[in-house]
Amino acid sequence: MPVLPYYSQKEPPSDAVIWRFLDLRKFRDLMASQELYFRRADLFDDQSEGLPPEQYVRHVLGLAPYDIKDEVALNNHLGSLAQSREMYFITCWYLYHKEDLAIWEQYGPDGVAVTSRYGLLKESLASIPDDTHIGLVQYGTAHLTDRFNAMEFITTKQGKYAVECEVRAILTSNNPLDGGNRHFDLNGFPHRVPLAQNPRHPWVQDCKRRRISLRDLLQGVVISPWAEPDEVEEINLWTKDRLSMVPTNSGLKSDRTPTLKEYRDYHHIQMPTPQPQRLASAQELEHYYEELMTLDLARVRFLYRQRWETCRLGTDGLPSKIDLQYLDTTLRVLKDLSAIKA
Repeated sequence: MPVLPYYSQKEPPSDAVIWRFLDLRKFRDLMASQELYFRRADLFDDQSEGLPPEQYVRHVLGLAPYDIKDEVALNNHLGSLAQSREMYFITCWYLYHKEDLAIWEQYGPDGVAVTSRYGLLKESLASIPDDTHIGLVQYGTAHLTDRFNAMEFITTKQGKYAVECEVRAILTSNNPLDGGNRHFDLNGFPHRVPLAQNPRHPWVQDCKRRRISLRDLLQGVVISPWAEPDEVEEINLWTKDRLSMVPTNSGLKSDRTPTLKEYRDYHHIQMPTPQPQRLASAQELEHYYEELMTLDLARVRFLYRQRWETCRLGTDGLPSKIDLQYLDTTLRVLKDLSAIKA
């Protein structure tokens, strides 16, 4: 389908160079699946993603502070927007002008940047059967008009993110059964976000994946200055196999480049503490066993391979403890189904 324009859209030239930074796990996933990954807008780290500043909403809608009716109206409008952004699925690229260690550290310390051009990404979007949009993210609020436009908000970010120079490709997928009222509590009072007591429908996915031609889209692969030798070897193998290319090293890689640890220590960047792995209960595993026993042997074999493939695309390519539990249970089902069939 053709890529759709939108109000206040801003685009670079078609031949503008764009990069997408990926850690090794995400690069591995892109090469293996050959699919573009679109993340649902409300799941981004920035909690204000797709939402206008409160002051802007007050100005556009003429809402006075400290007025109870206006405060309720403000909550209602923000809560509605917080739900409407769930229909937008986003993949982010960097409008290249120079390399920056800060971006490498945040998005691809052990991975790569895949390179392309704006026009090629736009052509790839036109090949998928969804309504899509593409354009530059605009930062701050100076460009906002006196409109209450969801697309204008989803392509706007706070000024502090301007260094990211983001090109944003957007896939829209509306939930036809969503009434937009999940921000109301049992007393009929609106909140600024959807409430846990009003969950979204389970068919609203965390992400969308769309198959594309990697060779038509990608023009190069740049290896992170901090990639370890075994990571570089894997990146070389994937690039040669999928793209028939040889990746290049980052222009920031040199004997004078600080190590990743030195960089993080100097900038006081704290890595999140790993959470303890959850184990499945005996009841969960038994229920899983009973469900699989209702399937045919070929389907169970497929599910087993699928779980292993998911493990392979994980951070270290190894199954977690809970994955091992389910893999072991699946093997038990395969054994029992084979015995029944015999």
